Amino acid sequence: MNTTPHARWRDNRRGALAMSAAMALITVNDSLIKLASQGLPAAETIGIRGAFATLWVLAAVLAARQGRQLPHALERRTAGRAALDVGGTFTYLYALFHMPLADAVAINMGAPLIMVLFAVLFLREPVRWPRLAAVLAGFAGMLLVVRPGGGAFTWWTALCLVATVLNAARDVYTRQIPPRVPSVIVSFAAAGTITATALSVTTAQGWQPVSATELTLLAAASAFLAASYFLTIVAMRLADVSVVSGFRYSALPAAALLGWLIWGYLPDAISAAGMAVLAAAGLYLLRHERAHAGGAEAT
Repeated sequence: MNTTPHARWRDNRRGALAMSAAMALITVNDSLIKLASQGLPAAETIGIRGAFATLWVLAAVLAARQGRQLPHALERRTAGRAALDVGGTFTYLYALFHMPLADAVAINMGAPLIMVLFAVLFLREPVRWPRLAAVLAGFAGMLLVVRPGGGAFTWWTALCLVATVLNAARDVYTRQIPPRVPSVIVSFAAAGTITATALSVTTAQGWQPVSATELTLLAAASAFLAASYFLTIVAMRLADVSVVSGFRYSALPAAALLGWLIWGYLPDAISAAGMAVLAAAGLYLLRHERAHAGGAEAT
């Protein structure tokens, strides 16, 4: 990993762009799978989408001529990340299927604060106060959106919070995977493990017929999911956790827009203010990092 200030700024900028793109893609995926889930059991919905996503990622592995690297998908750390992904995916999607899209995405935006704490505790990554203050501001913005003391706080909200912790742990744990393991192989391990788990549950529960519309929605969702997998892994392996985590907030505007266009759910003024705080916090993280890099080079 690069260590000079300018090199770190460059890597952090690339990581931020990758994370922002990943969040936009995953939000579209969330919308499509939520639509499909209205007529299908949850595990079957996850399994079918996962099967498509696994095929997309496998095609990327072969196109990149990384087929010989596939055994790395079974390595302990790669498999450990995949296990965390299973937990985070199932808890988040089960919650998403029972609550508004914008609310689920907003709760999941608590992950950056947890990621920073995990990075400090387990990766020994130094965190300057401006970085931590920006993440805390983002968390405050998330609370404005969710308002956990209100009547909208349900068991599904609590399940979404569990998913947030698991997803944060998954992303931080990504840093433990050796650089020799290609990111596309890490993506394949995650997609394959989630698919195998969901299809096993579906087989035990019994299959329900799938319409052409539902199949089309899940196939489209899988393409966005596969791309998001790869970009998230690239971001987490390339940039500082405390910087790139703030750019998870970029999913909020997309979630609010799609929630309004598809379901007619429009955030109120307080929620909109919270989303603005979240977005500003993420942008400040990168601006601060660039200024810090420039100042260090000047000295």
